Amino acid sequence: MDQHVSTATGGDASSAHLRWVHPTGLISLSFTNYVLSIVTLGIYSFWGKTEVRKRMWSAIRLEGEPLLYTGTGKELFLGFLFVFFIVLLPIMLFSFGAAYYFGPQSVGYTVFTLALYVLIFFLVGVAIYRATRYRLSRTRWRGIRGSLVGSPNRYAFTYFWTLPLLILTLGWLGPWRTTKLQNILINDMRFGDRPFSFTATSKPLYSRFAWLWIGGLLITAVIGGIITYLISADLAANAEATPDKKISIQTILIVYGVFLGGFMLYGIAAAWYSAFQFNHFSRNTHFEGASFRANLTGGGLIWITITNLLITIFSFGILSPVVQARTMRYVIQRMGFVGSPHFAEIAQGAEQDISRGEGLAQAFDIDAF
Repeated sequence: MDQHVSTATGGDASSAHLRWVHPTGLISLSFTNYVLSIVTLGIYSFWGKTEVRKRMWSAIRLEGEPLLYTGTGKELFLGFLFVFFIVLLPIMLFSFGAAYYFGPQSVGYTVFTLALYVLIFFLVGVAIYRATRYRLSRTRWRGIRGSLVGSPNRYAFTYFWTLPLLILTLGWLGPWRTTKLQNILINDMRFGDRPFSFTATSKPLYSRFAWLWIGGLLITAVIGGIITYLISADLAANAEATPDKKISIQTILIVYGVFLGGFMLYGIAAAWYSAFQFNHFSRNTHFEGASFRANLTGGGLIWITITNLLITIFSFGILSPVVQARTMRYVIQRMGFVGSPHFAEIAQGAEQDISRGEGLAQAFDIDAF
């Protein structure tokens, strides 16, 4: 069904229609990709991933017309090979060399390790930006392609220097940091020759984040207290029977259960914050006289997460394309526009010189689809 917002902006009574047409054959494709990836020792996974993307992109219909994904498995494969030989392999070789030259317990090796972490955190930012740029450059609608025209280094630098501040502020920089990074990405986006714009601030996020932060602190304190009590009671009860003070298997299992329960409780609280943040960012993302709208809910995110987790567990990960499609369907069916972009006035943008896929994103396992 169509999911769109009928509110008008700027006197325009119509809104662009965005809907999802579920792709067929995802289950059979899942098993095909799984078998061929095993037979080819993982090499086919790049082509399998491309086929999944093509089906999911085409399931998204804007004004009744599908998106088109034009990336290839070869591009993803070449991107991974490039990153492996230019980035990953040198990192591994230098790590072994530093350990051998300085000694694993030396100050020199510690300094090298810290420098390596700095490099990796910076490269993660580069990976996120370049993966987004690649996917946009391989996305078409009515023959017009998307693009990302900024610098990966600018995004990566922001991603990097805000990370230690996030830790130092015990997470309170989080809403500001997320908004800042989203601002860079969206304002660098183009569809054809027309830009997107992002006007969100982090201020509306902080009231809900405060509840989430306080809730997380309380959950941590309660879980910590329960675990401390369980371990202390177990050691006291078994002090005479086990002089070496080993914790019983039963207590270990209960501790894991308590920890898992606390983690799930925090996840439920975080879902409402994530839904609010997504909706807030959508309202403040604009394109050609129109604005996006989304009505994700915390309950919806919890349901899709739990059911996807069960599908993944019971299929041993084989049905990951089904899980990805369910996630995208949930989001697309709850998104729409206020106003209608002036599509007829959009011209083709300049073609970007991108010949390889998002190898860094695959190497750091931050590849969403």
